[in-house]
Amino acid sequence: MRREDQRGAGRRTTLHTPHLVPLVVLTTGLLMTSASPGRAEPADTAAPPDATLTLTITHVANADGTIYVAVYDDPATFLDTEQKRVGAKTPAQAGAVEITIPDLPPGRYAVAMYHDEDDNGAFDTGLFGIPLEGFGFTRDPSVIPERPSFDDAAITVTAPETLATLRMRYSL
Repeated sequence: MRREDQRGAGRRTTLHTPHLVPLVVLTTGLLMTSASPGRAEPADTAAPPDATLTLTITHVANADGTIYVAVYDDPATFLDTEQKRVGAKTPAQAGAVEITIPDLPPGRYAVAMYHDEDDNGAFDTGLFGIPLEGFGFTRDPSVIPERPSFDDAAITVTAPETLATLRMRYSL
């Protein structure tokens, strides 16, 4: 091995290595025994498996139209239909319906839904934005005096499956 002498510019000295051989042998032996059975191995860094979110929507008034669901993973874009993580829909049926959302990475999500009774593809509202169709959120937060936030509706989704029940509301 060579080492640059810091006192003299460009001056080199040679370091003799015979005393390093036992150190190399000892270090190699320690490295080999550290992987022996019964010793802790490095943690698996593979991503956790994806989850399935199964939603049961209750209090559906009738079988008219379609039920739309939007799943959000970002508080900044909650309720922006263009920014949802995933969307799903199913034909309405009176009573309860179930929608399954596969392949979600585990994490926090908020779900919003509405019952498009007239099947026009829009959530209809009246004067002052009062809903004319059924709607709901995970955790069933209050919508008065203002719409719920992501944190109000957020649930934790874990693998392999998370179940959530949402109540359809038809008035404030």
